[in-house]
Amino acid sequence: MLSIAVLILGRNFDGVLPIRYNRLLAFNLFCSYGMLVSFLIQGYAAVSITFSTLSILVGFIFYRLCQTDISVYGQKQVWYRYIHAALIFNMISNLGTFLLAWTMATQPGDTILRLASVYFYLHFQYNGWFFFGIMGLFHQWLYLQKISLPNALIQFRLFAISCVPTYLLSINWMSFPAALHVLTILTALMQLIVFGIFLSALWKRKDNIAGGLSPVMRWVLLAVAIASVIKFGLQTASSLPTVAHFAFGLRPVVIAYLHLVLLGIISLFLICWLYMNKALKTTRVTAFGIIIFVSGIILNEFFLLVQGISSLSDTYISGMPQALAVAAFILVTGIVIILQENIIPVAKSSHCRTVKLTPPRQLD
Repeated sequence: MLSIAVLILGRNFDGVLPIRYNRLLAFNLFCSYGMLVSFLIQGYAAVSITFSTLSILVGFIFYRLCQTDISVYGQKQVWYRYIHAALIFNMISNLGTFLLAWTMATQPGDTILRLASVYFYLHFQYNGWFFFGIMGLFHQWLYLQKISLPNALIQFRLFAISCVPTYLLSINWMSFPAALHVLTILTALMQLIVFGIFLSALWKRKDNIAGGLSPVMRWVLLAVAIASVIKFGLQTASSLPTVAHFAFGLRPVVIAYLHLVLLGIISLFLICWLYMNKALKTTRVTAFGIIIFVSGIILNEFFLLVQGISSLSDTYISGMPQALAVAAFILVTGIVIILQENIIPVAKSSHCRTVKLTPPRQLD
């Protein structure tokens, strides 16, 4: 949300957001921590549902603020179309939360409907809010660099149209008409092809894109592209019911996929995007923290893969929980190093100087 607010208002990260955004983002952070603690203590109950509902309201208010503050010219840009779609999919995903609450209250024994509700939320979060959000951020950076991609608007429309039916991929283990199975296969193939065309266009402009990036960030951006290809490949494979039954029957496989998207694509891209917008320092310490973080992601995926294969072959491999804990520790260490180098010095210096307000910059 912070990155999107910076884009909408045309601000730099060294500027100050309007008070309405600061308060809303702070309240959203408060709700997030509230959900984290309450879910750990009592699960899906009154307190956690309250925080969850409040965070949903934040999403609607944030959408309204963005709609109000974006310029008329900005609304016509491809990058904002991605951002606008991301905000809408974020709101749509909340239907899964309400359906889950209703299911647990009225049909607590219906595990299929409960899982369908959870996967509805996860699908529109990961494949809607997250994916369209980072695509919007990346297209806006390309726009500022005067790098034009052919058929970008058509690609956006195809991604947006296919986002809703690809929800069926998340519940492909359920029984529904053959026509819907065919639809899921076609939409999954379409997304894979469109993303391949998108990457091909980027590859032809790789010199312009990589020109202002450090070697580490070039590798990070390449890692995001590789993880995205794996993601769309796995998504296409899961359109086959037999593969879906296999994948969703193994918890480590599901977790590995979610971590691939959240850590390998979303988190790594945001780190790279912050660097591209000069919100991260170009120091060796920052690069070292990123390398540690990427190492943690690779280890996490590897251990989950081993765990999944061992479950499939009915072979017990000891020490996997401890190995995953080590991978998580490496992830946290990388983030701490990045924060220590970039965020903490800024926070300390803010006590000694006044941050000037950067006036909104209109996009020509």
